[in-house]
Amino acid sequence: MPPAALDGGLTGLDFVVITIYLVATMSMGFWIARGQHSTEDFFVGGRQLPAWAVGISILASLLSTITYLGMPGEMFRTGVGFLTRQLGVPLVLVVVWFLWIPFFMRLNLTSAYEYLERRFNYPVRVLGAILCLLLLLGWMSVVVLTASRAMAEITYLNLPWFFGVNTPDFRDADLHAIILAIGLFSVIYTTLGGIRAVIWTDVIQFFILIGGALFTIGFVAVDTGSGLSEWMEAQRAYPHRESVEWFSWDIGNRSTVFFISVGMFFWFCCTHGSNQVALQRYFTVKDVRAARKSYLVSALSSFGLSIILAGVGLSLLYFIQHHELPAAAGVESAEQAIRYDAQDKVFPQFIRFYLPAGLRGLVVAALFAAAMSTIDSGADSISTIATVDFFRRRRSSEVSAQAELRLARTLTASMGLIIVTLTIVLYHVSKGTDIISLCQKGFNCFLGPLGALFVLGMWSKRATARSVFPAVLAGELFGVCASYSQELFGWAYSTHLVIPGSWLVTITVAQLLAVILDTRADHEAQQWMWRSVLTREMQKRSS
Repeated sequence: MPPAALDGGLTGLDFVVITIYLVATMSMGFWIARGQHSTEDFFVGGRQLPAWAVGISILASLLSTITYLGMPGEMFRTGVGFLTRQLGVPLVLVVVWFLWIPFFMRLNLTSAYEYLERRFNYPVRVLGAILCLLLLLGWMSVVVLTASRAMAEITYLNLPWFFGVNTPDFRDADLHAIILAIGLFSVIYTTLGGIRAVIWTDVIQFFILIGGALFTIGFVAVDTGSGLSEWMEAQRAYPHRESVEWFSWDIGNRSTVFFISVGMFFWFCCTHGSNQVALQRYFTVKDVRAARKSYLVSALSSFGLSIILAGVGLSLLYFIQHHELPAAAGVESAEQAIRYDAQDKVFPQFIRFYLPAGLRGLVVAALFAAAMSTIDSGADSISTIATVDFFRRRRSSEVSAQAELRLARTLTASMGLIIVTLTIVLYHVSKGTDIISLCQKGFNCFLGPLGALFVLGMWSKRATARSVFPAVLAGELFGVCASYSQELFGWAYSTHLVIPGSWLVTITVAQLLAVILDTRADHEAQQWMWRSVLTREMQKRSS
């Protein structure tokens, strides 16, 4: 059957399912909003949320549609070798469990960047907050674009008249309409429920997405009469799969096991040790034990999700060799047919053409909710940073709890409108770029220096504001240059080494400047280092 003969799109049943899901989600936001009376409720949920739900929310918010759609696509490019990114997970578990969580949970923070002022000064706090704002804006734009691309492939709205567009290629119009719809619902929803609504929406979204992935694997197995052994054989014989090396001196090779593992180790460590989205979720539980339970749930869920999505990629790689999909057209004759932008379309097109009515609508609703969840997660964190690190820090008089809550909701709603604009711009400048590469160029270039800033504060006695401020700027310059090395310098730099490279540059420059300037943290600043914070806690318990 030629691709043109395929018939897809949403049915009436699919639209009913989507409507029910969105109404239920919005209703939950209204219901939760009734119990909010302060920014403490809005930002950290009263610090009484269940640990298991927070753990799932951490995973759902940080990975979202990027992993859900990106990993099956990467399986087309590298096969099961892509799972080697999980090799660094045990080390991440040690760092987060024993170093990050005990430290941050004893500081009683609302914004993570409050710590930077205690350890250094207010300008360094502002620098950290700005880096996180840039990180979150880029992250939200990439995730919303990812979900919108998928929904455009699945729904087949065919809206060439939208915005007066008169072209046979209706994809631009569909993307604009979907992005605007996501922004509209998010603006309403994010001004209501705060972090509590975000977390419970994440939980629902996670289980629906998992259900869609498992159904995909089962559908392919039944439809083709195949199983894991046949899928593994197909991916080994696939003519366009990139070989995965364990190690290479070529820093432009993004398929090296060592580079993948190092990159993921630094991503997880920097995210859980400096990103407001992750840390704010830990702040919603009551103590260190609950935070560790949340992280354990998140780590186990992440590992399980990776295995399931790897199965989706393997099954679809086998499926397209027996069934037609537009993205896979000419796969046997053109090496680029299943690479980059095309590799990310196979899963959405499978949902569109082969999933039954009703279930297709449920997956679309989940993708819609994933994009909404990303906006409300990031917007809530941005609102927290703006309120705590800027407005509250610089206000000259007392403001009532209700007035501050109104400000927080206004800031959160404004983020929805900003993200819609940024996502549309990103769509037009990133055509032909795969999801994994887009992450590095869109936001991960900010994460390495931010993570290094916290590490310097926790463990370097020589680190002061004079040494870390220029070091962070140097690390950020390296991160941007590494992310856009091909465009700027004409040579490739592995996307997996952007975060560790910028982290290392920041640490190295800070230490060198500390020696040159002969700086050392004073006694008060050293009281906010890792050992001092935990020692004070132990002394409180013993007394």
